[in-house]
Amino acid sequence: MAEPLHLTSVCEFLERFAPPQLAESWDNVGLLVGDPTQSVAGIVTCLTVTPEVVDEAIEADADLIVTHHPMPFRPLKQITTDNTVGLMLLKLIKNEIAVYSPHTAFDSCAEGINFQLASGIGLTDVRPLVAADLPAAEESTVQVGTGRWGRFADGGMPLARIAELAKQVTGAPMVKVVGRGTAEIQSVAVGCGSAGELLTAAIENQVECLILGETSFHTCLEAKAQNVALVLVGHYSSERFAVEKLAGTLAEAFPTANVWSSRQESDPIHFA
Repeated sequence: MAEPLHLTSVCEFLERFAPPQLAESWDNVGLLVGDPTQSVAGIVTCLTVTPEVVDEAIEADADLIVTHHPMPFRPLKQITTDNTVGLMLLKLIKNEIAVYSPHTAFDSCAEGINFQLASGIGLTDVRPLVAADLPAAEESTVQVGTGRWGRFADGGMPLARIAELAKQVTGAPMVKVVGRGTAEIQSVAVGCGSAGELLTAAIENQVECLILGETSFHTCLEAKAQNVALVLVGHYSSERFAVEKLAGTLAEAFPTANVWSSRQESDPIHFA
């Protein structure tokens, strides 16, 4: 009879896959809820812990939620049913469901979200936009860090085609674009989620196009002024595709567990 899978083993795997030291200083990553010694038979991945995801996990007898966005994210002074986060935490704890979040470590790791997006659209010689400043003992032969950028191997392509590729990789129903013209673009950078701060690094690397989840209106204006095209696929779409792939990675690593990507999660933003 196979040994039971414990939460510690899953956490250790996730820490190797997306090392916590790659997370931003403001982030809250790792095991956020749960007993490391508890057994794990069911794992659900999601972009964000929502009431729908919590109910799905309870109904499907999941023992662990691996969420991209941390929950809780900020320090809590009280955990009550008077607010959504408190209510979800109480339900999760009552049902002994753990929560683990790799968040920005998953964004920046070797096979993380930004690498998946960059390689998915066909970029080569992919490297970080901002390389991680790691101690010598933790340095890897594979460059890791914030964002990614690279070039198309067979020359450039027009912005409209790049936008279409971004839609295909992320599953975005539509995208927003900053920039016009049919000139071929050769260098492209990517930054999942809300990543407008990467525009400065894109400019420094002389990147011609930046694919983001979302950013501010003023960042769009600055990109236009600097002649950097933007493709905005939406926060949800820019990250959800990788959460789905993460479920496959976990299923391969832990074949005795029932692993799936949340079937109830959806983008809260709709187009009228």
